[in-house]
Amino acid sequence: MEKKAFEHFENLEFADAVEVFEKLIHHGKPSMEWLKLTADAYYEQAEYKKAFPYYRRVFRRKINIELTKEDYFKYAHTLKSVRRYTEAEQVLQEVYALDQSDSRALRAIEQKDYQQVIEANSGLFEVGLVRVNSQESDYGPAFFKNQVVFTSARDTGWYKKRLHKWNNRPFTKFYVADIENRNKELKDVKPFAEELESPYHESTPAFTKDGKTMYFTRNNYLNKKASRSKEGVVLLKIYKAELKNGKWQNIQELPFNSDEFSTAHPALSPDEDVMYFSSDRPGGYGQSDLYKVKIFADGSFGEPKNLGPEINTEAREVFPFIAEDELLYFASDGHPGLGGLDLFAAEKSTKGIYQIMNLGTPLNSQLDDFALILSEDQTGFFSSNRTKGKYKSDNIYRIKLREKIEFGCRKNLRVIVVARDTEEVLPNTRVLVFDENRKQLEVGKTNADGEYFLQKASCGDQFYVRAVHPSYEVKEQSISLKNETGLESLRMPLDQRMKNIKEGEDLAKILQIEEIYFDLDKWDIRPDAELELQKVVDIMEKYPDIKIEIGSHTDSRASKAYNETLSENRAQSTRQWIVDQGIEPERITAKGYGEYQLVNHCEDGVPCTEEEHQQNRRSEFIIVDMQEP
Repeated sequence: MEKKAFEHFENLEFADAVEVFEKLIHHGKPSMEWLKLTADAYYEQAEYKKAFPYYRRVFRRKINIELTKEDYFKYAHTLKSVRRYTEAEQVLQEVYALDQSDSRALRAIEQKDYQQVIEANSGLFEVGLVRVNSQESDYGPAFFKNQVVFTSARDTGWYKKRLHKWNNRPFTKFYVADIENRNKELKDVKPFAEELESPYHESTPAFTKDGKTMYFTRNNYLNKKASRSKEGVVLLKIYKAELKNGKWQNIQELPFNSDEFSTAHPALSPDEDVMYFSSDRPGGYGQSDLYKVKIFADGSFGEPKNLGPEINTEAREVFPFIAEDELLYFASDGHPGLGGLDLFAAEKSTKGIYQIMNLGTPLNSQLDDFALILSEDQTGFFSSNRTKGKYKSDNIYRIKLREKIEFGCRKNLRVIVVARDTEEVLPNTRVLVFDENRKQLEVGKTNADGEYFLQKASCGDQFYVRAVHPSYEVKEQSISLKNETGLESLRMPLDQRMKNIKEGEDLAKILQIEEIYFDLDKWDIRPDAELELQKVVDIMEKYPDIKIEIGSHTDSRASKAYNETLSENRAQSTRQWIVDQGIEPERITAKGYGEYQLVNHCEDGVPCTEEEHQQNRRSEFIIVDMQEP
């Protein structure tokens, strides 16, 4: 049985190899080699989560087996597939120790905050699943006039029973679907062109805008004959076909193909003068690189040119696409990402150097995300093998670009609100964001993790952030964002709010304010009164969400009209003093009640002691509102 497992693996029959290796592992004491080859077989099928536990067992012991740096990278990718990013970074540190010249390890060391950078780039795209996906693999869409042609391993007619031994799945063919104008959904799927079908894979087409010429990837098969490399493998080539009389004819391979290496995933520049593609030809930087080649007016081709080390790594760079604005989109598992293949955008500077951007979530996931296409109206499609409902294989997703992709400094700010005493996160906390001039920019609430992400933040911005929770004191903090791409976090610990701070309460009682004294028949604020009023100022600064009404009251020992006027003047004078201390005027109202709200029996003509009259001479500071305007 062991010999059979090794034969399957050597013949690239990974699905069969996994089946036999797992039986061996289940029924006996597994060797490190069995565990590693099982992990490798799953990895080659892009089953990263299934590969993870086997790699973990190997890397925990590291005995009786020789591990290469590629093994370390595979393990790091499987760690990311289960969101163990800290462990993945530790593994990449080990790779750097093994080979400091490896660009993947070097990028991981130089871009330690890459997760924050990815978060800052996230939200660029809206993503939705399309209805035309099947239980088999569907991927590699291409625009064809007002339709989309894509690759699928669904029922392929008379080739159905031929399974690709790599993963025991059917060989892929082309299907075509219409695009709904309103929501860019795909509908009415049907086989695209029987004349293009072979006993092998056809995939990743590209069409000229007039729809008369197509380029596509196929295993090395032409004129009913398959050709193999010296190692006996039917590799990939790019083919060209022309549409004549409603049929695709004159199928021919391109001159820069070879039986000894793979060439795949053609994409045309907007002017159709240049083709971009992926290849593992000799002289590249890694497992597969991106190249471009000139297409001359007579249909001939120039010499392919590697896109260079800014784009290409020691790993896989695949599925290029050139948008109408000349941005290059591609998939890579060599640049820092979330796991598996991630989607990237690249812009060429005036000096000919590419700037690279990971396109973040929700476009990218912990698994493979690839084969993006985008139309002039910024809608399009991409492929992913993320699990979504009943779909477990590659699927096509529709997308919309929400904002122009800007290279250079990109920033995001995360506000985290917690209780100071318990460190518990505080969901549904109201967050208000103000600019440096105190102009309100946005309002929202924290999520279940106590987080609020700003809708718009730019490098160098300054914000004032206020957190308002009914059970905690209001807090405001300022932050100036750094001039470097990435996610910054502002942690806001809130103190428990005083239990009796609520609407209808009198701050004078809560703060135990002594009587606010005025000179006889006057309403100027005396120095001793200022000490008491400062308590009100302090609490209003501490709780910027409260509004108060100042009520001034007298005893009954003068005329009602006199007492009403005197109390009104004293209330307004008290209000003005508080406003002069910096409290917003709109947060304070004032009213003189004269002798109309006595708290005891001491009305006109009723004999009372001085202490009883004193109870009626009072200032109240009633909380009338605790909601932010």
